[in-house]
Amino acid sequence: MQKLQDILTSADVEGISKYPSTSTSWCLRQSVAQDEWRKARAYHINCLLSCNVAPENNCSHCTSPAVIRCKDCMPQEWLCMDCDIHIHKKLTLHNREFCIEGIYKPIEPTVCCVQKEGKYTLVNQVCLLPTVRPVQLCTCDPSNVTESAGRAIILVCINGRYDLHLPNLLCKLCLAHWTPDMSDLISSGYWPASVNADTLFSIDVFSSFEEMKTVAPGLSRQGFLRMLEKRTCLFGRAGKIHGDVFQRSFMEYTFCQYQCEKMASVEHFTCPACTPNMLALCADGNRKVYRFRQSKGSEEPYFDGTFIAKDTDVHHFVDEIRSKMKSTAGKGICGASQWSAARETARRASKLDEEGLEVVVCRHGVLLKALNMYRGEIFAYPLYLQKELQAATNGQFYCTDIACKYWPYLEKLAVSMLELRPLLQMRPFLSVMHAKAHSTKCEIIWSGKNQEGAGTTAGEEVEMVNSYLSRCALTTKYMTKSARNDMLTVHAIGLNRRKWEGLHLALSSRYIKTLKKAEAESQKLEDLSSELGCPENIVHQWVHDVRQWATDDSVGTRCDDQHNLQKSIEQMFLGVHQK
Repeated sequence: MQKLQDILTSADVEGISKYPSTSTSWCLRQSVAQDEWRKARAYHINCLLSCNVAPENNCSHCTSPAVIRCKDCMPQEWLCMDCDIHIHKKLTLHNREFCIEGIYKPIEPTVCCVQKEGKYTLVNQVCLLPTVRPVQLCTCDPSNVTESAGRAIILVCINGRYDLHLPNLLCKLCLAHWTPDMSDLISSGYWPASVNADTLFSIDVFSSFEEMKTVAPGLSRQGFLRMLEKRTCLFGRAGKIHGDVFQRSFMEYTFCQYQCEKMASVEHFTCPACTPNMLALCADGNRKVYRFRQSKGSEEPYFDGTFIAKDTDVHHFVDEIRSKMKSTAGKGICGASQWSAARETARRASKLDEEGLEVVVCRHGVLLKALNMYRGEIFAYPLYLQKELQAATNGQFYCTDIACKYWPYLEKLAVSMLELRPLLQMRPFLSVMHAKAHSTKCEIIWSGKNQEGAGTTAGEEVEMVNSYLSRCALTTKYMTKSARNDMLTVHAIGLNRRKWEGLHLALSSRYIKTLKKAEAESQKLEDLSSELGCPENIVHQWVHDVRQWATDDSVGTRCDDQHNLQKSIEQMFLGVHQK
């Protein structure tokens, strides 16, 4: 022990501590976890192989030999023939396995095991749909009430398709009769696939589909239904699920759910953090959310005008603008960049119907409104959305990536259209990142970083939403007009709901970061002022001089003399130095 103590005392403890530990190194943790899994892999393989061997067990409820295993009945999963029929007469949706000859074979609910001539065989049986039942069918003795199978019905739940029958209750004395109607089916957690309710969808299927579409917008309806059909075959059942029937039933359920929430005063397209006085509205177009012209359909959308504005209203507004003011062709140019969104007219694409979406969000990324673009990105589209949202949100700033071109267009148009003059109460805001591609003077005048009262608003919040909507286009571009409108609205509701659930965490984190950043920037400015030996009033004078230079239009665009050439060189130098 003394020798060991001497060794520990003389050990280079500082040298050992220089190596990273699993608590601090992510790469080391991953490497250690991978080694642990590799060591345990052989044991896991043996466990998997042993799970496929059916042992000879007795029934968990009696002493008879077990021939059925039901994992949904764990821990009493081993059942004999009689106990299986007795227990699963009511638990119809359990997934069972027939274990004979040392192997497991999945069986459907409409099959039970019987013994004939000393051998176990499978025979068909009638299974009833689990539903709510009446508390009292009649005033007669309950022993006179018999239960039988009604008409056949198909149930689709998260485990696939089941072929069942509706329950039918009949009193032998008074002949009182009951079978579940639509109200009973909906109370039981089912939704009809048609008015006749020949097929039912479990509501958990719709909830799972909506959640998966929100998390993974590129998931197609066919892919989801194929997964359900695969689970149907996995549990020993068979049958197809009709895609169009599922789509219509899902949209009908979603719209009815939306109407119920609307009655409860739930607003899906408002931000709880900045309503009713929003600081900033961010608008931008998304050309990836297009739809091919070949996908035709005449049905009316469920969510007409809920999130995406009605096309007739937008077309009427665009035509009214064109009648008031002559449009100028060509794209807007600012600095060395040519902006495709900064134009008043555009040509339609030959193979597309809707060419994209113009979207407006608040500074927290909550979707507020959108419209379909049919002529690319033109000024009339963000102008329509600004007109629709200005009074409802009391927004102070209107953020676009072409504010230097859009705002003069609005001022010019407000002269002839008096109803647009209230829009000038808002202040223009050039998105912070897009401002880097504009000219230096434009960035100084219009950029959101230079706007008093804008805070940490970046004006780029709509880009995060557009990245989500672009993934939705993987499936919506092949839909009909109404189906695309409804599915994008469902996506928007789901995305807003996710933002609401995490908004308190995001705002708390943003508040702490903003406080630390403001303190650091104030200290940095104070240190720089001390280093240069200039008081605060001199710094404000410098800022005023730069803004005065940016707003001075006396310098022409041509370099005819030495003075203008010198001014042009100074402007280019300032732009390079700032970047």
